Amino acid sequence: MKLTLKTLPLAISVAILPIQAIADDQTNNKIAQLEQQVQSLQASQTASLTERITFNGFMTGAFITSDNNAGYAGATTSANFDDGSKFGLQGTFAISDQTKAVMQLMMKGENNWDVEAEWAYVSHTFENGLQARAGKLRLPLFMYSDYLDVGYAQIFVRPPEDVYGPVPFTSYTGADVSYDIEFDDSTLTFQAYGGKSDAFGVDLKNILGINATWTDETWTLRGLYGEGSLDGTMTRQSTTSAGIDPSTGLPIYLEVTVPLLVLDEEKGQFSAIGGSYDNGSFLAIAEWTRIDVEGVFRNTDSGYLTLGYRIETFTPYVTASFYETTDDDLRQIVDQTSAVYAAIFNGERKSYSAGLRWDAIDNLAVKFDVTYSTDFGDTSGGLKSNVAQEFDDTTVYTVQFDVVF
Repeated sequence: MKLTLKTLPLAISVAILPIQAIADDQTNNKIAQLEQQVQSLQASQTASLTERITFNGFMTGAFITSDNNAGYAGATTSANFDDGSKFGLQGTFAISDQTKAVMQLMMKGENNWDVEAEWAYVSHTFENGLQARAGKLRLPLFMYSDYLDVGYAQIFVRPPEDVYGPVPFTSYTGADVSYDIEFDDSTLTFQAYGGKSDAFGVDLKNILGINATWTDETWTLRGLYGEGSLDGTMTRQSTTSAGIDPSTGLPIYLEVTVPLLVLDEEKGQFSAIGGSYDNGSFLAIAEWTRIDVEGVFRNTDSGYLTLGYRIETFTPYVTASFYETTDDDLRQIVDQTSAVYAAIFNGERKSYSAGLRWDAIDNLAVKFDVTYSTDFGDTSGGLKSNVAQEFDDTTVYTVQFDVVF
């Protein structure tokens, strides 16, 4: 009996072992199944996320120089590899089939390659086809506004300076709505927008505008009207003497920021019409703009016409453009202040460009351009580096590559 009692626990343990082994196997199988389910779920979520996110980018590398320092398109006699060079990366996240978030980050040589957000918005397309966007958007003033920095999407090395240069505002914070009306062989798009912007210490407030674009993929016609109010102090960089360096006997010069003009909710209006024709071989592009601002700040008219012809991978083109202030009589010279305003704001010029675009390989274009700007009259030509009217004309040379990926 004693022997039986002593061996009973051992017998029980031996009997239980197979049961425990079976339970452990079942538990391990359940754990393995759960791990597989988790891995499958993670893979599914990762695939779904990957499908919802798309990235694309673009880059421009430019060499710009000029025969003098008049400053057309920022060019000087020094070789410049920065002002026309840029790198951009755009990401789009599809929140749903109708809603997406878009961000475009830009680095420009003229801004010391600092990273800035040019686009940052959320868009939603309603069931009736109306699209609404809100955030940081591109001001839709010109035909090339939406891809202003994407050189590959343009035939020329840069949008004509006489038209695109006078407007320092490129983006705004606000919202827009657009709607497409589809015809048999064409589309008519209406867009309304509003918000605010800023540039060089001046705020552009209460922006409101509307534009309409019609296209049949060969012809494109566009018209726009916009308005806003300018508020802030315009400044100008100036070099001033700070005396003589006692150790060298040489003069000391300092760069100072000088207040130029105070803008107090001055209303501004912008009007533009444009059109293009592109049948795959011959292309023509034209735009005309008018800017009217209250007070002594300049009012301008400007326009251009570009003609080009594709010969296999080569597209030679020519452009004629003009720029002129239309309110010079408001800046009659009666004292030193009015003389400064006249020297800085009055301007006129005509420019002529000849260039060549070579689509070297897929997604890469190489461009060459020579632009001659002349007929400054009794003005600086509207060039801030030529306020002293030292130059009557200028020639700018550009070699550039544009790539998209």
